[in-house]
Order: sequence, then structure tokens, then C-alpha cells
Amino acid sequence: MTQFSRFLLVGVANTALGFSVIFGCMYVAEMSPWASNVIGYSVGLIVSYLLNKSFTFKSASTRRGEFVKFLAVFAFAYGLNFLTLLLLIHGLEVYEGLSQVLAGAVYVTASYLMNKCFVFKTTRNLEC
Repeated sequence: MTQFSRFLLVGVANTALGFSVIFGCMYVAEMSPWASNVIGYSVGLIVSYLLNKSFTFKSASTRRGEFVKFLAVFAFAYGLNFLTLLLLIHGLEVYEGLSQVLAGAVYVTASYLMNKCFVFKTTRNLEC
């Protein structure tokens, strides 16, 4: 399995877990949608970091700054996703559904490359 395939697999599993936590908080714990969303995304980010560190990129680093870098990459990739969405919908008048898919592809690509070359950079990732 390629590194990028592992990255995508982690993303799918993480998305399923995040929504499970969100809906569990909302419908089982009877929490507000906002609190449920914050908890779900928080759990998702932590699990995503741990799985990408150990499974996708096989990082043995013990640097504390790695998680901070991971959060920065998430924020940057999400910002890029949002700007792409705005450009496609409002600038180029691309259909909203297609725009979401294209902006999502930008997010996944940017996130993968930045995680590989910045967060989990090792001697195995020399192609950065």
C-alpha cells in the first residue's frame, strides 16, 4: 500500500470516527450540535495525527512541535480549501457540488504534501 493510499484510508476512517462522535454526543449524550461538533473534530484531529504519525508516515519522532505543525497544516489546508471554494463558486461560477469536490481535492493534496514534507519529514521522504 502506498503512503498516499494509507493517508486516504486514515482520512476515511477518521471521518467515520468524527461523525460517530458528533452524532453520539448529539443523540446519545444529548449535547448541543455545536459542542458535539467541537468534540467530534477535536477527537478527529487527535486520532488523525496519531494514525498519520504511526501508520501513514511511520514517524518515530518524539518532538513536541510535531503536533503543533500538524494543526498548522490542517488550518492552512482548510483555508486553501475555503479559498478554492470561494473562487470556484463566486469567481468562476462552477456548480456548488462540483466546487465542493474540487476544493476537497485541493485540501487532501495540500494536506498530504505538507504533512509529508513539513510535519513528518524524514530521510524516507527525500522527494520533498
